[in-house]
Amino acid sequence: MVTIQDIANRTGVAISTVSRALGDSPKISLKTKERIKKVAQDMGYIPNFAARNLTQTESNTVGVVFQPQSEGNTDNDFAMQILFGINSQLIARRYLLTTATGSNWSEVFNSVKMMVEAGQVRRFILLYTVENDPITELLNENHARVVVTGEPESDTNILYVDNDNRKASAEATKALVNYFRLKSPLFVRTMADWRFEENRELGFREAQEEGDVLSLPLEFTQQKQVLQKYFEQHQTVDGIVASDDKLGYLTRNQAQAHLPSHPKLPTIAFNCSEYARLGGKNFYSVDVLPRALGSEAVRLLFNDQQPPLERTEATSFIVPYRIPKVGE
Repeated sequence: MVTIQDIANRTGVAISTVSRALGDSPKISLKTKERIKKVAQDMGYIPNFAARNLTQTESNTVGVVFQPQSEGNTDNDFAMQILFGINSQLIARRYLLTTATGSNWSEVFNSVKMMVEAGQVRRFILLYTVENDPITELLNENHARVVVTGEPESDTNILYVDNDNRKASAEATKALVNYFRLKSPLFVRTMADWRFEENRELGFREAQEEGDVLSLPLEFTQQKQVLQKYFEQHQTVDGIVASDDKLGYLTRNQAQAHLPSHPKLPTIAFNCSEYARLGGKNFYSVDVLPRALGSEAVRLLFNDQQPPLERTEATSFIVPYRIPKVGE
């Protein structure tokens, strides 16, 4: 196994210089760092992360924090895609990924607290946005660097990555309405106070001022009941725009079951998940590129480590999206 001593011997510098160069110390010139890192890479050097963590106040780990997860919840494909994007960037930086989750906010909070106090984790990506969040307050008190996925609930100086959900929803709605010449499209979302759903609703209203909006409860059985009652009372609905694929799939099935002609209504939703594939003909989905969201979250998280000339003043990054070609 290649050691720091081996690299020092090869480069002709002190062990302390090698250690500082590999740790990106500002005391070492950029030219020297690049030379030492290249030699280390050529020699196949693998950092001893455990030893490194004992000698510094920040570990080589990034914490990824989930909102509480209900027991038996398997609908995490979107979050997993973000994690893939995050991990690909962390591997390149020789950082590890650890997650904080739980069945309630208290469990998530305690998990994050343990990371900060026992694990010396000082960089976090939050896969949610909540106003007056105790976890964010805890991380701020400990001078952690934090990036959130999704537009923050308040106009504070929070680092975040997101899509332009309002614009994407407006474009998606127009594409569906224009191709199928819809007269009475329905927008479906949940009653949750999520900013991305609010923005997608605003985009729908922008494109279809007289379109109807239906907010569903979070529990699945209740969602089916509300949809059944709605379609029994609103029989002119001719298309669906949904805040995500799962809602779009459920809404379309309930429309087919309870509208008199039992149509498979043209539908457009978000996330390009398995539900969109199950939807079949005339079910379309906007790709919000979750892996890119994860990758850009890491880049923003480590922006402070960039050389001065490469560092940006940006506090956010808007990831593009892909509108499907309706009719194909």
